[in-house]
Amino acid sequence: MRRLWRFIVGSLASIGALVVVIVAVGFAIVLFGPGGAKPLPDRMVLRVNLEGDLPDRRKSDALLFEDKGLVLREVVMGLRAAAADERVSGVAVYMGGFRAGLSTAQELRAAIAELRGAGKTARLFTEDLGGIGGGSAAYYLATAFDEIWVQPSGGVGLIGIAMEVPYARGMLDKLEVEPKFGQRHEYKSAAESLTGYTMSDPARENLQVLLDSLYGQLVAGIAESRGFDEAEVRRLVDSGPYLAQEALDERLIDRIGYWDEFIDENLAGAGEDAESVYLDDYLAGSERPNSEGPKVALIYGNGAITSGEADDGNGFAGGGFKAHQVADAFADAIDDEEIEAILFRINSPGGSYIASDIVWREVRRAGAAGKPVIVSMGATAASGGYFVAMPADRVVAQPGTITGSIGVYGGKLVTEKLWARFGITWDELHAGENAGMWSFVRDFPAGGEERFRQMLDFIYDDFTAKAMEDRGLDIDQMDRIARGRVWTGKDALDNGLVDALGGYDVALAEVRQALGMDADAGITLALWPKPKSPFDELMKLLRGDQPLAQIGAALFGRQEAGVIAEVGDRLGLSAEELDFLKPPAGVLQMRPMRLRY
Repeated sequence: MRRLWRFIVGSLASIGALVVVIVAVGFAIVLFGPGGAKPLPDRMVLRVNLEGDLPDRRKSDALLFEDKGLVLREVVMGLRAAAADERVSGVAVYMGGFRAGLSTAQELRAAIAELRGAGKTARLFTEDLGGIGGGSAAYYLATAFDEIWVQPSGGVGLIGIAMEVPYARGMLDKLEVEPKFGQRHEYKSAAESLTGYTMSDPARENLQVLLDSLYGQLVAGIAESRGFDEAEVRRLVDSGPYLAQEALDERLIDRIGYWDEFIDENLAGAGEDAESVYLDDYLAGSERPNSEGPKVALIYGNGAITSGEADDGNGFAGGGFKAHQVADAFADAIDDEEIEAILFRINSPGGSYIASDIVWREVRRAGAAGKPVIVSMGATAASGGYFVAMPADRVVAQPGTITGSIGVYGGKLVTEKLWARFGITWDELHAGENAGMWSFVRDFPAGGEERFRQMLDFIYDDFTAKAMEDRGLDIDQMDRIARGRVWTGKDALDNGLVDALGGYDVALAEVRQALGMDADAGITLALWPKPKSPFDELMKLLRGDQPLAQIGAALFGRQEAGVIAEVGDRLGLSAEELDFLKPPAGVLQMRPMRLRY
């Protein structure tokens, strides 16, 4: 008993000590954290770092020690604010390992073009634009600048766009696992990653059209920016990649040099009194863009769409696209008298049909309540990601956004023979002829398979009927653009699936028009639901809203990887790309594929 008592007292003391430390850290941050923003100089060159991925949104503002790097929206709006700021003479951008795709590059190119149009200089430095690897999207973005500098040891990886699609049927055959799937229709090819060994003819046809559209946009943008004709750009792509001197000889870049030389020349060109200011300091020291005028809720829908909630305190980041939480955000915005419109930013390959339908209803309700909904599509808004977008008042996509994929697939893996290889057999009792239809051991019963196919038909019919009503299309038009086909934003505009091409600036212009405002009128953009402060999040942890074991992970960003994540790391696939290994019935999700720019 004494040992037990000592253990209990010691455990409580440890927990108490941890709580004291956490509270102390929290109050230290609140009381002694960074002070007010530094005053900005009268003459400045903005410094921007574009390294790795530029996320659409950060995971959470609430985590105390999380990296608070800028997200895409902040970079774009900061550059647009700088274009109108007389104190800013230009921008110097460092690009290192930039991995974003074409749509993100298009968003940034438009902001750089606006800045240059205002008479500012825009120069970019990189040690290596993909080099002997792939750097086509990074180079596409770089061509928006006045000057491109590359380090002498670097290169330009302009080699085009490739697509890779995984097929697991051979592995399943070796395991004696039988895939039993259905799809609606021939172009909804996600299930083929389990049922086939290579691309079907319809899938190859559709994906090649998608790839050709993306490639055409890449070529056209480079040609326009660098003064080439498109045939010359295609020749350059086919001859890449390039060493730095080769790229200079081909007029793909403007200068070869080192970072210190680049910075010195930028400051010298801006005048003796010019100072370098990082973009985040510039935003902190100046009036934030979109902070005056009617209040517009910004709701994010990022990741695979699932039911349920994952309250992380800041707009459901880190937990994927949780349908109930997104729907609740819409409901709150509808009820809030201060909110006059909703900007819905979608970056999702789709997911659950039922979860998508929950959000679809709230988007429709918002419009009926007199609160216009404008959708801004990110890199991907396909299948369920398109389903939730289509009832909006206006839908805006980048030319390189991947969208459409109006279709459905579903099914299961039959594993009875796999178990038998290990000497394991399963017996069964059931009450109801179709009670075992979703068993992952046995095949569908005869009646169950028929019901499954009827369910797929119903989901497809519902998807297309809603799309026709929301988008004002007739049945012949829908059949021509649906059946699971995937489109770029450029082609989606031609087919009536979206209303305009562009990024945040175009979407906000659509908001102003929907509200009857002048084109240059101010708007207050409010992240919705409102993010919690670090102190609120700390109190949430201490109240026991999360297990004590999660407190350290929440504070210091440590999480144990699951099996899927570990497999994904080894194969170079994300968790979302691996979702096809465990699909439920009735999935509105784009097929797993990897684009290499």
